[in-house]
This record gives sequence, structure tokens and C-alpha cells, in this order.
Amino acid sequence: MAFFEDGFTKDKIVVMYALQKLAAEPTREQMTTFFGQYDLMPFFELQSAVYELEEGGFLAAVPRPYGQAYCLTPRGKDTLAMFIERVPQSKLAQVDAFADAYREKLRRQTQYASFAERTGGGAFRVTLKAMELDGEILRINILLPDEASARLAQKAWPERAPAIYRTILAKLGKEDSDEAQ
Repeated sequence: MAFFEDGFTKDKIVVMYALQKLAAEPTREQMTTFFGQYDLMPFFELQSAVYELEEGGFLAAVPRPYGQAYCLTPRGKDTLAMFIERVPQSKLAQVDAFADAYREKLRRQTQYASFAERTGGGAFRVTLKAMELDGEILRINILLPDEASARLAQKAWPERAPAIYRTILAKLGKEDSDEAQ
């Protein structure tokens, strides 16, 4: 791997470029999935690049409702702008194509989360959350009879959360005709 004059590797530039193209603040796990799923960079090189970028102040780890997320700092944006032309266009085009495909999945993962835990008696407590960048907008805790029901609820949540949220808002903002009298 060739080094730039100031010690930046192409891997680091590619990581910063991918963060910019994803237009989201992914967790380390989500970045690992993105780079691994599309075979953009080996696991250890990615982890090393992220660590070094964070230590150098080019990336910031920011707490979000869905976990510790990463974003470019102003220093990272400036550095990316200075060195982007040194990365092969084919690599940038590859990141562009994969970022477009992954962006919606990432948005759903960061906007809708679910967790399940076994309670006494074999039931499962499922927590379903809808989030904005600054916090939760909806949290539902529901007790389900078995693991299969819990998994089904978790699987359906990202797709159905917007409709459930709209329904709750509509029901809460509407007066019943019986109560109005």
C-alpha cells in the first residue's frame, strides 16, 4: 500500500469518501458490513483505518440512539478534498455504486431499531424504536408469547414503523364522537 506524503493511505481516503457518500452516520458494525459485503476493503485494514482516522481527528464517534456513530470532522472533509484525486477513479466509482445500494438499508437501520429479550415464563419482551438524529420519537414495548412471534415483530418493524407511527398520531390527535358530546 503506497503512502501519501503525510502518512495517509488510500484506505483512509476511501473510508472518508465512503462516509461522505453514504450520507449517514453509520456505526462501526455498519461500516464493517458495508465494506465487507461489497468487498471494498479487508476487515483488519478497515478497522485500522477507522481507528487511525478517529485518533487523528478526521472522524468523530458521536453517540446516537442507535449506537456510537461515525462522521467526518471538518479536518476530515478538508483532507478528503485535498487527496481524493489520488485514489483511482475505478475505486471511487465502486464506492459510489455500492453506497447508493446500501444507503436505504443504512437509513432504515439507523431510524428503526428493535431488541428482544426473554422474560420469565418463556415470553419475549420486544422493544421497537423509531428514531431521529436527536433522539427517539417512538418506543413500543410489547410482550409476545414466543421467540417466533418476537422475531416476526422485529423483522416487520422497519417496513411497518412509518404506518404504525402515523396511525398512532392520527388516533391520538382525533376526538371520538362519543367524547365530544
